[in-house]
Amino acid sequence: MVRVPINQDRLRKMTDHGLTEYQARVYLTLLDLGSATASQISPLSKVPRTRIYATMQQLHEKGLVQILPETPLRYKAVPFATYLHALADDMRSRAKQIDTGLDTLAREFAISPQQEPESRGRFEAIYGRKNVRERLLKMYDGATREVIGIGTTKSPGRILGAFMPDLVDKAKQGVRLKYAFCFTPENRDDVRALLKHAEVRHIDFMMPVYMHVFDGKEFLMSHPIPDDDSSYRGDDIAIWTDDLAIADAMSEMAERIWEMGTPARDLLEGDRGAKRVEITRP
Repeated sequence: MVRVPINQDRLRKMTDHGLTEYQARVYLTLLDLGSATASQISPLSKVPRTRIYATMQQLHEKGLVQILPETPLRYKAVPFATYLHALADDMRSRAKQIDTGLDTLAREFAISPQQEPESRGRFEAIYGRKNVRERLLKMYDGATREVIGIGTTKSPGRILGAFMPDLVDKAKQGVRLKYAFCFTPENRDDVRALLKHAEVRHIDFMMPVYMHVFDGKEFLMSHPIPDDDSSYRGDDIAIWTDDLAIADAMSEMAERIWEMGTPARDLLEGDRGAKRVEITRP
């Protein structure tokens, strides 16, 4: 009998029909030998002896090998056509089952776009003032209750330059806008402009970073680099999160800082008889 070698083409055809490489090697060896013991098959198939018995059992379960009750046990190949017929029958049966239950399963596992997956608890590092601004614009857009911003002496100008339309819209919607900065002669006019739409307070210490909290649900802290008046150009570094525990804690901290501040109207509108506080120069 002419032996057909175990080659990659024959192995591929076997694996295309559900066999592993070890199973294919053992089966192809048995096709040449007719029947053989495990010790005879291992060196010819190049399957380790430690794996040969498990591989034989797997082939038997697939219906490709008969186990002959001899001592030692011998194994005999079953025609591949018999395996293919059984495989085709099984596939047709499974296809029929899928087709029968298609409508039911489609309804059970339908996409429900109105139910958004829970995605809170994320953290992101944001680089560049433009990118930080884009994230803040998105946060302003989603605010429904309260925005608290604690910033540097340059923050009032950047807020006006980057978010003025959003401030107007949110104020009209009833969103409470609360800001606190250290007032200086240089930012006095910007503070006056913010007062038209927000509650602004003076804090008597310099903040090196800018903190923003939205509805107690989202928090962003940004380091402005450089700390100048530009709303767009800068190498700012920011950290954003919607982790509820952290956002809530930072919201409380920002609220306390804001409450400690002096209302801007007490400083800028002396004609109402409010106590005057000297605006400091950093």
